Amino acid sequence: MRSPAIKTLLKLTFCCLPFIAFFANFTETRSSRVPREVTAAPTASIATPIKVTILKSHRSEAAGLTRFPGGPVHFPAAVPTVREVKAYVQSRAVQRGVDPELALWIVRHESSFNPRARGDGEASRGLWQISKIYHPEVTDAEAFDVRSSTEWSLGRIRSGNVNEWSSYRNCRSLYEDCPY
Repeated sequence: MRSPAIKTLLKLTFCCLPFIAFFANFTETRSSRVPREVTAAPTASIATPIKVTILKSHRSEAAGLTRFPGGPVHFPAAVPTVREVKAYVQSRAVQRGVDPELALWIVRHESSFNPRARGDGEASRGLWQISKIYHPEVTDAEAFDVRSSTEWSLGRIRSGNVNEWSSYRNCRSLYEDCPY
């Protein structure tokens, strides 16, 4: 074989590698994928530690987590600005005894502070990307409402269910800015 033929074959191979990797990614079932940390150390726990700060004055609030009483409450503007959403989430997190940095980090990575966001083929919705498959008790109106979804989500975090958000669960493996 001549040198130009080998060069052409190598060029063709390297050009096709991204496509091969892309299609090979879909042949593996999602349940068999294992994070790198688990394969390196088989005794490592898959669950990540949860950083939740609970204030003494809010311990009794954890009992009523399923619904925000009174239904959705709307902001005066049709869609609140990013600054308003950040301020609201941060203040409510402090009031509910949840680490405000954790709450803001989850919202930033789930919806980019967009209360009208949709994901997972329209299954997840709102600021916190609440799944209608796993949480049918949350209506669309509540999920898209900043106040209702924030109250519901902060309640879930306070009760120890922060791993329900894939951005938190996969924080170390997917995000360079992971603080947890």
